[in-house]
Amino acid sequence: MPVPCSRCGTELLLHWHGPLMTGVWMELCPACDSGRPAARAFIQWYRNPDRDPKELPKLFEDWVTETMHAHGWVRAPEPDAPPGPPAALRVVP
Repeated sequence: MPVPCSRCGTELLLHWHGPLMTGVWMELCPACDSGRPAARAFIQWYRNPDRDPKELPKLFEDWVTETMHAHGWVRAPEPDAPPGPPAALRVVP
């Protein structure tokens, strides 16, 4: 059953609850979102019959970031990885 866009009523390509604890409901609407760069790229990829599934994770992440930014959220930078233990030294005969 198609889900209509809450803004215009057009059938959504994707609807998703945003990141945990944000309360953001995310919609990808070809009519309402085609002016946003990440959403437009996702819509173009979705409509392309020769789309490369390897591109999906990046497109999805970019769309989520763009949508959350529109709701006033900003993605926190990735923390620096803690230094690992030193490599074990071995004596080779």
